[in-house]
Amino acid sequence: MNAAVTGGTGFVGQALLRLLVPRAESVRVLVRRQADEVRIRALGADPVQGDITLEGGCDRLVRTGDVVFHCAALVEMNGSWLDYLRTTVQGTRRLLDAALPHKPSRFVYVSSGAVYLRPSVPGAVSAEHTPARPSSYNHYGRAKLEAENLVRRECERAGCSWTIIRLGFLYGPGNRTLLSHFAPKLRSGLLRIVGCGDNRIASLDVDDAAGAVLLCGTHPAADRRIYDAASDEHVTQRQFLDATADVLGLPRPGRRVPYRLAFAAAALEECLARLLGRRPRITRAMVALMGADQIVDASPIRSELGWQTYTRFADGMERTRQWYRQQQDVLRNLG
Repeated sequence: MNAAVTGGTGFVGQALLRLLVPRAESVRVLVRRQADEVRIRALGADPVQGDITLEGGCDRLVRTGDVVFHCAALVEMNGSWLDYLRTTVQGTRRLLDAALPHKPSRFVYVSSGAVYLRPSVPGAVSAEHTPARPSSYNHYGRAKLEAENLVRRECERAGCSWTIIRLGFLYGPGNRTLLSHFAPKLRSGLLRIVGCGDNRIASLDVDDAAGAVLLCGTHPAADRRIYDAASDEHVTQRQFLDATADVLGLPRPGRRVPYRLAFAAAALEECLARLLGRRPRITRAMVALMGADQIVDASPIRSELGWQTYTRFADGMERTRQWYRQQQDVLRNLG
């Protein structure tokens, strides 16, 4: 197998490369910054300079017969719709335009369970029976769904095999969202438990996620299928936030806020942010993501592709804690 990867310097992309490189004849990875080339070569892959946000920015990545793993996207939950449109949607179109003339053997799009995120979605969600209709304020989920539709339409038009994988709430070593979003809120005491905190989080270790993505690119049964991937382990919002605080060595959040109050406050914050020309500190999508009861039916990918989860939440968060300590040690040594 020869592979072409976008988002290879990101959270999922790095985990995918660790699995992919030993199994592939060649792996090329799109990189924007010259500094990232060293990281990609250290993993045994070949960096290709480019940028999905620029016209022609993917032209040198894909070769005939490649399996394309499209992991790149804007992953923050507080961007504007234009941010997501430029990166997630238009970036996917640019990659498809560049890749499909080379007739790749399969195009794998890494999507998210956020495409289901809206009020009152009862029971377990699954591509088999749950319509993907994200709320209008859920820019991240809307952009992911638009990109999914692009992949399906353009690949079908070109006669190219495609697979879409919707991942759950990711955790594990290398998760820099911990540092950029959770850590500041925990330090300031602003992080609140939404509702009672007993709602389930559709948790998924990043290495288990990478295994699902790899299977989507290599298993014959994955052709033209949409899968959902999340652990069957019962992890609540409170457990997730407590474990995150422990990883960062910060106090656990003790205060709670009713869901409706948090949602209204987020709506007001979004309005203020638009007036002041800044990003909102909290959004309705963030509140919905933390406060919703997330149950994912991953039985299709388990039964059809033989996918399994190997990491328990407690073990994965312990590995994350060790990784975070290493980052702190590096920063101290540099200082």
